[in-house]
Amino acid sequence: MRQLVNINKVVDHSRFSITKQLFRGLSQQKPMESSEIVNARINAPHVCNTWDNTDNFEYTEEDFIYQTAPWCDDSPIKLSRFDLELRKRWDIAMNDGVFRYNIGHIVTRILPGPKHYVAQLNTLRARERRKPQEITSVHQQFNPEDFNFTRVQPKEVIFNLVNKTETSSATGSQCSRNDYFKNGVPNGYLVCNGKVDAECSSCETKRPERHTLVVNVSPMEYGHCLLVPQIDKLPAQVCILTEVSIQVALETILLSSHRGLLMGFNSLCAFASVNHLHFHLYYLEHELIADHCPVTHLGGKVYEMTAVPCPGFGMQLHGSTVQKLARLTHRISDYFIKNEIAHNVFICRGPVFGEDRNSFHTTVRLFIWPRKKFIVGPSTSQGGRSEDYMRKKSCDEFNVACIELGGHLPIKEEAGYNRMTEEEVDEIIADACIPDDDPLPYAKIKEEVIRIGIEEDSSSDI
Repeated sequence: MRQLVNINKVVDHSRFSITKQLFRGLSQQKPMESSEIVNARINAPHVCNTWDNTDNFEYTEEDFIYQTAPWCDDSPIKLSRFDLELRKRWDIAMNDGVFRYNIGHIVTRILPGPKHYVAQLNTLRARERRKPQEITSVHQQFNPEDFNFTRVQPKEVIFNLVNKTETSSATGSQCSRNDYFKNGVPNGYLVCNGKVDAECSSCETKRPERHTLVVNVSPMEYGHCLLVPQIDKLPAQVCILTEVSIQVALETILLSSHRGLLMGFNSLCAFASVNHLHFHLYYLEHELIADHCPVTHLGGKVYEMTAVPCPGFGMQLHGSTVQKLARLTHRISDYFIKNEIAHNVFICRGPVFGEDRNSFHTTVRLFIWPRKKFIVGPSTSQGGRSEDYMRKKSCDEFNVACIELGGHLPIKEEAGYNRMTEEEVDEIIADACIPDDDPLPYAKIKEEVIRIGIEEDSSSDI
């Protein structure tokens, strides 16, 4: 059986780690049916400020860990305060039956070939995860009647992230009455626990923005959570990647000392299954191609990533700041949104661009891929196929979303897992590329991204 947690000798993980014995015990429990879980959420009382008693994880810039050891270093990892607290609470949630399944069934295979794709068989996620919402446009408006992450149960909440650094723009004092609601929600109305409510006076009191970490009840890997920035604002997935949300994501990964903590974002029409801004976050005990791949400098602080068959753009924290990297990423994403370009974002640790794979000079890497749109209509949301995503195999074996573009492949079926080759993976990923005959082909997108990179690099606004 695979090792699920990186047990090290520096920190005692006995209180925090999920053991194989615990998995065996949980596997004997009768899991709640998916329909029961969904109905329980939808039918939950819509009371404002459900999570007022949610714990806060407070931090400052002094908690940031800018460099982690490369994968060639066998030294034990001393987990950060953030890692320990997240893992402890995630383990408790697993022990309490919050998840739809445990992760003891997941098996891992490193595919032969230079890319060393990390394939994992996770049949339960393919079967038990929430059905995706109908998504037909990168600009799709937020629908407060659909599921969103304010509807999760309090037991699914890990904690709120609160940056106590006075100069941080990732904190603020704003009520949930704000301009984001102009996209799908009437101006002047509030959204309380997933419902539009014009009379919810208890929301009137100003309070700091909440950036909330909740468990993903259909986990891909150990520690799988969803970071929901500015959760009280309920921005639609299309309503950004705001600069604040990207900054919170970067700060979150900087709070971890684990080189295998990964984060990803899928836009609408790029395999986002819920139209509510969120990042995936989880631990992986294997090096991915995105962790070390070479890149080509394009202009400013923008690089091109062609290590996988779907080309994209790379940025890094080295030589920049969290705020500047967040702004640059936001500007590129905003350009994509305005031009109806689906996209995926992947954030990881690795060597500084241009350094050797095993260099101890590491940083945070961020990749963003423009890609072919995946339309989730009535048929695909019920398990059918998208007309805009023609390769049937790509839906049967794995979906090409943020983590797959980074090199991690959650495979849906055992037959595909056992026979999958690097060549086959490349073929599937290549099919996610924007076609050359598209009205806005990759070459044109690349020109604009270079322009944005150069413009941002010469700006002195931050």
